[in-house]
Amino acid sequence: MTVIYVVFAVLPMIFVTAYNYIQTSRILQEKSYQDMQQNMETTGKSLETFFESYSTIMDLLYTNQMMYNYLGIDYTDVSYGEMFYYTDRQLLHNTLSLFPSIYRIRFYSDNATLPRDNYYFYQLDQLTGDFQEKADRKAGSAVAGGIVKEGGKRYAGLIRKMNYYSSGGIENYLVILVDTQDLREWLQQNSGSRRTYLIEEGGQILAASDAEAAGRRLSGFVPEWRRLADCGGSCVLEQEGRPVICMALNVGMGMKLIMTEDQESLLGEAEAVTRKILAIFVGSSLLVFGAIYLYGRLAATRVDKVVYAARKLGDGQFDYILRDMGGDEVGQIAEAFNLLNERIQILIQDNYEKKLLIKSSEMNLMQEQINPHFLYNALSVISSMSMRENGKRTVECLRYLADFYRISLNKGREVISVEEELDLLKNYMKIQKIRFGEDVSIHYEADENALQCRTIKLVLQPLVENAIHHGRREEETLQIDVRILRQNSRIVYEVSDDGLGIEPEKLVRLRTELKQSQEGFGLKNVDIRVKLHYGEGYGVKVESILDKGTWVRVEIPAEPGQL
Repeated sequence: MTVIYVVFAVLPMIFVTAYNYIQTSRILQEKSYQDMQQNMETTGKSLETFFESYSTIMDLLYTNQMMYNYLGIDYTDVSYGEMFYYTDRQLLHNTLSLFPSIYRIRFYSDNATLPRDNYYFYQLDQLTGDFQEKADRKAGSAVAGGIVKEGGKRYAGLIRKMNYYSSGGIENYLVILVDTQDLREWLQQNSGSRRTYLIEEGGQILAASDAEAAGRRLSGFVPEWRRLADCGGSCVLEQEGRPVICMALNVGMGMKLIMTEDQESLLGEAEAVTRKILAIFVGSSLLVFGAIYLYGRLAATRVDKVVYAARKLGDGQFDYILRDMGGDEVGQIAEAFNLLNERIQILIQDNYEKKLLIKSSEMNLMQEQINPHFLYNALSVISSMSMRENGKRTVECLRYLADFYRISLNKGREVISVEEELDLLKNYMKIQKIRFGEDVSIHYEADENALQCRTIKLVLQPLVENAIHHGRREEETLQIDVRILRQNSRIVYEVSDDGLGIEPEKLVRLRTELKQSQEGFGLKNVDIRVKLHYGEGYGVKVESILDKGTWVRVEIPAEPGQL
């Protein structure tokens, strides 16, 4: 009774203290988060406004066709005085004089004949660091390249690839250098424990509330700063071995604004109050822990069995049974656990069997659509032929049809080898050649590494049949190319033709039907069967140009081995 009394006396105190600490910490954190967010938004808007003028300048130079023409001229036998005069007038008088924070505006070019004055014009190989790579990735958009050091000072470099007009294969890049001191003034409006950094996409610090941080990597201050992208832009990280509240905000041109607040100093008051309360009932807590320990030792064996069984359940072993667990609370938990395992096994078995039956029924239904459809078309050909000639070609056509169904039926199996799938197509084409003669020509290209892999049957034949039915022009030869490739872990079927092609509206409708797995013959049937058998990651892709032809691609996983 004494132990129970102590437990019930101490526990409320622990809960009250913990609740007080948690609530105080939460309030302080919320207040700090709100203040940081307001500070981030204000600073971010200021920086966006600051950089908006530079973006406008870069836009004007990016679309300046006259400047493009000057950068692309072969100056071997041409005077460049007019170019320097135009550039100086555009930049020095119209731009640099209006924006004193801009240190330089430069052009980097691989035009070997372009004069280099190392003031406005530079060789492309003089471009600092990985500026060019960043500009190429943005494909014509402005991006922060990093820090440039000149004359003992640091400048933030903004770069943009000049690809708005054609330059005859010549690559030109526009770079604006901005004084980082102007940027730093926007970042110093914070409390003593708060630090602010402006970084480019690679993590190099362009400007910071601490002047010495510019030009260094943010990872040297906040090693795990990239985790901000995974936690919604704000989380608790470490800075110089101390936990800090960290926030990030995109400010354009590939730049981020990072702000940190020392969490320990923020929570110092709450921790001080908590320590005083804890000192009052440490002794009582020790008694509580002792009571918990004694009770735990008594129930340890049976609790360990329940924990072990739960781990087995988590590992997917649903047939583990707890035995001899008694009739108290732990025993009742064990009994409920055993009942849960039994029901899970029954549900898994029922669900698995139902899925197999549904999938098998759907596959059989789609297969039953193709065989009668093909047989009807083939018999129509044979019937028409038999009325035109004495029977020799009819017999030949019937033999090809028999060969086709010998492979297609495959003793009721759905899966055949890729080589047999190709033979199916060839037998089908023998029948079509008898029908169409030289009006249809087909070329086969098969990767030997793919032929022994397994595939569901009747994938290629509907694709080729679709090409003949929809692509053939009257009195012209339709050329069909069939390719079977093995690309890493996939088998790729490609069927292309030079026929009529598909109208854009119809092509959009066809792709929508394929995406929605709507029922039908030909391409839609193949797409549904492939997805049913192999999953949604596989299926049919169609490209077509009207009056040029159609290209169909089907991918399935490469499954080598015996059938």
